[in-house]
Amino acid sequence: MKKLNFILALLFLMTGCSNNTEPTITVKDETISDTVEVIEEKIIEEAVEIVKEVVEEKIEEVKEVEKEEVKEERTAPMEIHVYSSEIPWNESAEVVDSEHTTISDAVKNAIEGDTIIVHEGIYREVLKITKDNITIKANEGDYVLVSGSEIVQNFVPESTMPGVYVADVPSNYKETTLPYTQVFANGHYQDMARFPNLEIDDYMAPLEEGGGYSKLVNIYKNKGTTEGSVTFESGTLPDVDLTGAIFRGLTGKNREYVFGEVVSTEGNTISFNGTTKNDWSKADAEIKLGYHDYGFGFVTHKNLIDIPGEWFVEDRKLYIMPEGDIADIKIELQVRQQTLQLNNTENVKLENINFVAGNAQIKGTSGAIIDNCTFRYLQPFYVITGYGMGDSAQTGIYIEYGKNNTFRDTYVGHTWGTGIHAVGGEGNSFYNCIFEDMGWIGTFTAGIYSSADNTHIENCSFKDHGRFQVRVDKDIKIDILHSSFERAMEMGEDAGPFEFTSTGKIAPLNLKGSEFAYNKVFDLHGVPVSSGNYNKQFVVAFYMEDVNNYTAHHNLAYDITADSYEGPEKVLRDSRLLYIGPRYNAMNDPVNFYNNTAWDYGSSIGIWNIQIANHEELKAQGLKQEEHTGVMTDGHFVNNLFDEGDFSINYSAQNLTMSGGSKGWAKIPENDWKSISTNDMNEFFEHAAKVDYFFNPQTNMVFDIETGASNYVDAENGDFRLVDTSPAKGAGTPIDGITSSDTPDLGALEGSDYVLSAGSTLILPEFKEIRY
Repeated sequence: MKKLNFILALLFLMTGCSNNTEPTITVKDETISDTVEVIEEKIIEEAVEIVKEVVEEKIEEVKEVEKEEVKEERTAPMEIHVYSSEIPWNESAEVVDSEHTTISDAVKNAIEGDTIIVHEGIYREVLKITKDNITIKANEGDYVLVSGSEIVQNFVPESTMPGVYVADVPSNYKETTLPYTQVFANGHYQDMARFPNLEIDDYMAPLEEGGGYSKLVNIYKNKGTTEGSVTFESGTLPDVDLTGAIFRGLTGKNREYVFGEVVSTEGNTISFNGTTKNDWSKADAEIKLGYHDYGFGFVTHKNLIDIPGEWFVEDRKLYIMPEGDIADIKIELQVRQQTLQLNNTENVKLENINFVAGNAQIKGTSGAIIDNCTFRYLQPFYVITGYGMGDSAQTGIYIEYGKNNTFRDTYVGHTWGTGIHAVGGEGNSFYNCIFEDMGWIGTFTAGIYSSADNTHIENCSFKDHGRFQVRVDKDIKIDILHSSFERAMEMGEDAGPFEFTSTGKIAPLNLKGSEFAYNKVFDLHGVPVSSGNYNKQFVVAFYMEDVNNYTAHHNLAYDITADSYEGPEKVLRDSRLLYIGPRYNAMNDPVNFYNNTAWDYGSSIGIWNIQIANHEELKAQGLKQEEHTGVMTDGHFVNNLFDEGDFSINYSAQNLTMSGGSKGWAKIPENDWKSISTNDMNEFFEHAAKVDYFFNPQTNMVFDIETGASNYVDAENGDFRLVDTSPAKGAGTPIDGITSSDTPDLGALEGSDYVLSAGSTLILPEFKEIRY
């Protein structure tokens, strides 16, 4: 009977599912008999047949559904067109209905070999590229802008702040990924509220009036606290509540710069808790009054909005004082950290795409071509605890283990952060690109940082950088050809546009035969610092610290002068052509300088030697370097033209750790004679050879300051062609593969004036989102 009940229940369920009938079945509780058994068998047989039919019907239905879902995969490459719904600079433009309104959506539907044609307009998205062998390019003649910002609307007057309007930030702005943002008004970059006000169009002018910085005095922090204090020497700090404001101070050496949160103000003096990982945030450290005689700094807070163009975000509200009627201004706020993600792909090509308000990430990608693109305003203001390259690595275009990627005719500029940061990989190239106006943050940033082997830079321009323009600190081959470097080091000192260093390890940097040729370095000045006994403004055109195995030829350097500060303090001004280190490192590979011209600088060549006083101790611990001091055994300095400047060796000694850290100075009296400082080039070269620095000089020449300029066609305006009467004409030594004749001229213009045209010829597009 149990079997009968089960079958009847199953029959009920299946017939109910198959035809929606509602059978009524009555089962009487009777004494079991033969009749019941017969009826039971009959019912079971019928039920089984019904179940079988229903199940078969269901199987057929499933088969039919599955067959309908099968789609044929496209295999032939095609063009995919993307149309924007936002073309604000062309009100009469027709908005085209399209299957794809975002580029990323088109990428998802692309296959290898496809070309995605992007039409005129703004695309507010992160362009995520996940497919190999595709091309994404702007429609011919169209202006395409990928933006990390969104429009802010519904502004109302802020009743407590005359002239200020307030609105909610866009809902997709997340402070967790983007703690600070950027604001644009009709496409123009707006200034985050600060004291002193920024009144000029330059974020890296701490010494200039209106540059947004004040000179700092009365700088100190007592022991037992993290609360520091500074006084703004110029201007009048507004009498408003600045609790929680962010203070930025350029105090001392770069490693001593500070970020802090303001806790109180009194007059022009602020007290703040340091957040930077140095003495400012260490309660057990003391920064005595007078250790930093001066510095430069600013403070930023909502309550400092007081001139048109200033803004601040607080509690998910945007406060802004507009220039003009707010109703006539399109306000945009950055909400996306990145505008481009190009990860783990091969052979992708981007053409004529413009990016604004976001940085870029390129990881594990090979064979990419970035052609005729622009990247602007990549990184907003940010707060970091350190100062090294790694602290700002992902604030620009971050390339991780990229191989054979090419940037051509591309612009990167206007950012608080860095430019290109390439970690690992190999074969990345940059042709006819411009890297401009970056590193506003003031710590270690660069136009291009690379630890990728076989990096190639050619016909590029580097302009206006907070610190370095090219930075290398790993053993790589990097060729830099026919490029221009101007106005580096606008936010610091003790470095230069060419910044190559071993970073302190006991072993020189091996550049594997790198070539630096036909480059132009000029307009280099720096910012002075006060740090204990160090009061200096020091910049170097070629900062080649502990670096060997390279050749530099036909380079031109001029206007290298540390004279931009006019304060009353005593400042040592040192503007140097070449610094080679090598500290304690033995440089046994070639260091070749051929046919270079240098003019209008402070000193010529500087060597800082450190003898390892505890060398035997380190050898016992496994140190591989046999030499106990720095040396240069294979230098070749030929056909160079120098200005009249100091040549020097500072010979010292220290006890070191295995990693190159200093354990303190050591006094070795027998080394006292090894230092030298002289304007006599020949005396310097002769003395250097006696302490194992072999320059192997030939036919170099020094022009004196008073008459030297007469050897050039127009030195004042950068024309360093030699006049026919110059003694440097035809006075050189022929060098195989370098010079062009048996009687070459001295200097960088030997054979041609090619070096004078160094730099990019790139012409920027019209940025149509900017309204005037």
